[in-house]
Amino acid sequence: MKKLLLIFIFFYFLLISKTSGQGFTQSTGLGGGISFGTGYEYHHVHTGNPGIRIIGVHNFNESFQISAALTFFLPGKEDFYDGTRASTLWMVDVEGRYFLYSRDQFLFYALGGLSTTGIISNYKGESPDLYPDYSDQAIGLNMGAGANLSFTETVIFFGEMKYVVGTYNQLIASVGIIMNIDWLD
Repeated sequence: MKKLLLIFIFFYFLLISKTSGQGFTQSTGLGGGISFGTGYEYHHVHTGNPGIRIIGVHNFNESFQISAALTFFLPGKEDFYDGTRASTLWMVDVEGRYFLYSRDQFLFYALGGLSTTGIISNYKGESPDLYPDYSDQAIGLNMGAGANLSFTETVIFFGEMKYVVGTYNQLIASVGIIMNIDWLD
């Protein structure tokens, strides 16, 4: 998990590095929100619980934006034979966003990208040898759509829906706030 977080941070800073000679004013934002997914079932424990999402975005030009996000879904826990099993999903996403419609403070976009999804499942009970802990990671593709509503120049509300295609297929809806951090420069 630590390696993935370091990789995420490295690629995010690589993606938001500013290039010179462009006429468009680039902007960068950081934010967070809540995600709801259809989840995945592993040994009768469903993982589609609400998730906490951290997101970074960077505008490259007037019609394209790139984002990187880390989402951790809260664990699902259920009785499992002579004990309990808790399972959770986490995701690291890197997506491109193409702006389809923009008017005043409203922006509608299509998104697509890569998603790394991981599952962690832990058993607590009398038979740990029969029901070992499990973890796995898989890469998938995602596509969907979203909208931004600018509340002020620095605060943007967002909502998006996407479908992840891969080993851990799921539909995910997210809402949250992104703050423009260009004023920090």
